Amino acid sequence: MIQTGLLNNAHKDLITCAAFDYYGLRLATCSLDQRICVWDVEESGWVLRDEWKAHDAPIACVAWAHPEFGDVIASAGFEGTAKIWERSVQGGGWEEKAALVDARASVRQVQFAPNSFGLRLACVSADGWVRVYDCLEQNKLDAWLLAERFQVNPLPQSLHNDEGAATPITAPKQIQSAGAREADGGWCISWCKERWWGALLACSSGASGIVKIIRFYPSQSPQIVSQLATPNSNATTSVSWAPGCGRSYHLLATGGRDGHVRIWKVTAPIPEDDEVVEEADHRWEATLVADFDDHRTAAGGVGQVGKVEWNVTGTILSSTGTDGRVRLWKATTTSGGRIWRAKGSIGVEQRMPEKSGLGMDE
Repeated sequence: MIQTGLLNNAHKDLITCAAFDYYGLRLATCSLDQRICVWDVEESGWVLRDEWKAHDAPIACVAWAHPEFGDVIASAGFEGTAKIWERSVQGGGWEEKAALVDARASVRQVQFAPNSFGLRLACVSADGWVRVYDCLEQNKLDAWLLAERFQVNPLPQSLHNDEGAATPITAPKQIQSAGAREADGGWCISWCKERWWGALLACSSGASGIVKIIRFYPSQSPQIVSQLATPNSNATTSVSWAPGCGRSYHLLATGGRDGHVRIWKVTAPIPEDDEVVEEADHRWEATLVADFDDHRTAAGGVGQVGKVEWNVTGTILSSTGTDGRVRLWKATTTSGGRIWRAKGSIGVEQRMPEKSGLGMDE
């Protein structure tokens, strides 16, 4: 039986991101009100445990680190700063441990890498750059090294100043102006959960809609091993790498401002006996296996997809859109699971009578 609940009076403004911890027992939310809330699940529902003002600008995203590193949260602010927070063991509450200020525009998303690669954080910002940080002292969390940075897509001309440099966003007036220019863009990142091929990051930036798969090497610069591109697509707003679960291929989901949810089959190359892994990277292949445009507005117009996310086994994909619904997608058991179909939807603001259950549309 599926149950729903409400987070009453969670924030004073629009909630921009909600993230579960590793075990799904805690929930972190952030908002345009510049605050972060942390909730614990109890028998009575979700209970607010901690709340604090985290940035001096709207917050775009929050993310949890793996629990082996403790209670650690990263947040992305529109003032161009990503912050690291740790829950105090002694007095409770959350302490700011580090502020990463290399971005030249608003930081739009942050995500920790799988724990097998250490305490590593990727950030994508509206200046078109992805920056990857490694924590040098995991017992203190106050020393972070900018290990890698690369430009995903060229910065739009409107975001350059007269000297060709990116314009930093440091004041509310600048944030509002930059927000108007960024309105048609999308910024998203997702780490691959598999370890075999090393650290892989899928990312997109700007209005092109192109998703690039970046591979990181221990002793050389990151390399693009594949690109996902759909003709006439708008900006990609969300990307999610499915857990492997023993597949011989990867699944990658994307959502965009064109209202489409797409599922890609990404096949990694198999090195020959005398071939090193790095030399085989040019043979990665990405194939579009599903394309849905169900997130339409009430009037039948084109909607926008805000988020796509896989379940823990990578067998069910969920998506949210401006139609106000969470939609579920699952591969059929026939034809080898190669055909994806809609499995239902949930109205996120729907209050159903007790006898009617959840109100799933099949």
